Amino acid sequence: MNKNYDGDLGCRSSITSQKPYIPSALSEIEDHLGSMMLKSPHFEDRTELFPGMSSDSSFFTLNSGLERMREKLGEDVYARAIELSGRAKALFLQSPDIASEKTREGNRLLDEIDQLINAVRRHRYESGLKDDEGEVTGD
Repeated sequence: MNKNYDGDLGCRSSITSQKPYIPSALSEIEDHLGSMMLKSPHFEDRTELFPGMSSDSSFFTLNSGLERMREKLGEDVYARAIELSGRAKALFLQSPDIASEKTREGNRLLDEIDQLINAVRRHRYESGLKDDEGEVTGD
């Protein structure tokens, strides 16, 4: 069963829920990283659907997802991803705009996290490890 299912309301939406969205699968962390790269360096939502979106909320979501997937990632990958996340956030906070070198470097670090997760997913798939729903997907 999908961990985002809340029983009464269907799939939890961060739009209607007071609780922040936390990725519950490795693929969801990869999706979040892609979204972060598109919204860097300030992580503002230009659609105004998510008025509370910020650097802090984006990195909270990332780091919470990494923590949730810690066992699947393994301690070494988890520690490296958290370290890269902290460095990326520091760069984005210093970055004046999307064209700056600090933004490019921060995005490179987010991409490095994505590559770490992709390697774990590939290993899980090739090893035939099942995800939380009993399927071999890499999650």
